[in-house]
Amino acid sequence: MIQIKPSIESIQNNEEGVLEVFPMPHELVIVMSQDCDLEQDYKRRQAGEVGTLSNVLLCDAYPAEILRANVHAQDQLGSKDWKKRIAQNQNERFHYLQKVEPGLDLQGQGLTAIALDFKIYFTIPTDELYARLPLGIRRKCILTSPYVEHLAHRFFKFQSRVALPRDHEIDPIPEAGDR
Repeated sequence: MIQIKPSIESIQNNEEGVLEVFPMPHELVIVMSQDCDLEQDYKRRQAGEVGTLSNVLLCDAYPAEILRANVHAQDQLGSKDWKKRIAQNQNERFHYLQKVEPGLDLQGQGLTAIALDFKIYFTIPTDELYARLPLGIRRKCILTSPYVEHLAHRFFKFQSRVALPRDHEIDPIPEAGDR
């Protein structure tokens, strides 16, 4: 999937109405827009009516080992922490999906374990996405129930966090012998 992004410099210096863009490749994405919204939009468009969905929400997906290396480098998570917190979906920011065998992949190639970072998402206009479908965008797999609901719940829960002006102060807990 290629996302077309405007150049920041061309936005800032857009005196002549010229906007430069550059392609932003996304190797693997997961559609995060709700199935019911996608279906309603598709049916309306097939009936010749105006679509109901202006953009499709997508989340980048990475081979789990690449995300693991990036998280390890940034947060110093050890192998044990990765298995406990990330691979078992106990960290609210990341979501882990196990590998897909070739027989379950719509392309017949299989898929290594993948992980999503809920901070990295984007949208593409629905018209543009529909126009690109015949040009080579291919579906690899379908996430079935209840896993699709689990992923959606976790993603939107992460997005609905409330920003606080500062972190909570944590009082030290006295040890048993200090009482």
